[in-house]
Amino acid sequence: MNKKLVIIPSDPIHEYEAKGTSSWLEEYFNPNSYFEEVYVLSPKENKEREVYGVKIIPIKSDKQYKKLLKKINPFCVRAYGGYWATDFANYNRVGKIPVVSSIHDTNTDLIHESLKFSDAYFTMSKAVNNILLDKLNIKSTNLLGNRVDTSKFIKETKYTKSNKFKSKRIVLHVGRKTYQKNIENTIESLKYLPEDFILVLIGKGDIEPYLKIAVEYKVENRVHFIEKVENTELIKWYNLAKVLCVPSRWEGFGLVFAEAASCKTKIVTSNIKPMNEYLINDGVMNVLVEDFENPISISKAILKLVNNPNTNKKTREYIVENFDKKVIAKREIEFYKSVIYKGKNKKLDYKKWYYKFLYRKDIMHTKNRIIKLPKRIWRKLS
Repeated sequence: MNKKLVIIPSDPIHEYEAKGTSSWLEEYFNPNSYFEEVYVLSPKENKEREVYGVKIIPIKSDKQYKKLLKKINPFCVRAYGGYWATDFANYNRVGKIPVVSSIHDTNTDLIHESLKFSDAYFTMSKAVNNILLDKLNIKSTNLLGNRVDTSKFIKETKYTKSNKFKSKRIVLHVGRKTYQKNIENTIESLKYLPEDFILVLIGKGDIEPYLKIAVEYKVENRVHFIEKVENTELIKWYNLAKVLCVPSRWEGFGLVFAEAASCKTKIVTSNIKPMNEYLINDGVMNVLVEDFENPISISKAILKLVNNPNTNKKTREYIVENFDKKVIAKREIEFYKSVIYKGKNKKLDYKKWYYKFLYRKDIMHTKNRIIKLPKRIWRKLS
């Protein structure tokens, strides 16, 4: 087997660094150092460098990408996300190098038609598998799951609160500042909680709309925003929090829940897939809210967990058994070994998609160019 891998991450590496989540990238992109060389070839990168065990090469054109791909001749190309990176990889296929797509989100806007032409699929949850089946009739997938370093994400008593939060009970929210994360209802839920409850929101994004909501509900002094926290520092927050509360509107996997569960942090989230695939709705460690658009329901769930002094190991044990980084790495390597080129690019469906994709003006790497297509192709496209 060729021990070279080319990857196309959905986000540039410098964005992982800005979020504070870059420390685990080496083992994330190259499980157990299975590949001898790993390359990032991406039009979203802006600087050539070697970091986290990968060689990053910015891509300026389709021609440059194909030339480099031929030169590297990797075992496969792995495109992260089912949207632009998969579009790019399948549009720029070279020879018989397989394209592997990993799909992380159930948002159908991020499930592109180009996925039909990938040779293999690594998915994060059964919920993602269901979306692929419903939207694109993709049946054969490799259910990978996300990974947690359960040796680091553990329950600790050594952490202490700053004076600012000394006498407060912390409700923690970890995630980007987006509609998906249901932050507005989480903020409003503070209205129905005792005054000593505060909300700490960790994650990148525009905080202004949420500050306005906090002011509207007169809880602005109880809401605290932190943009960036390194992964190692995040463990501290899971341990200090009375409860993690992220009532997401949708998720592909929800890594923060697995991390919190590994730290034996109590969790409030939505009763939707995939969270209800691996979180036990026991009212002791987890409450999965049915009416997650209702801030009163969210506040009742928080109080139910905080007022229950009991704990158990069940959720953590499930996370360790199924999503520990060693388990995922072993599973991922086996999936890589099974990847073969399926020749899907020779089918007429691929050609139809290829030419439609060629003429899209919103694609970063294509130009609005006119080329003479064979009449038989035009007839099929019409």
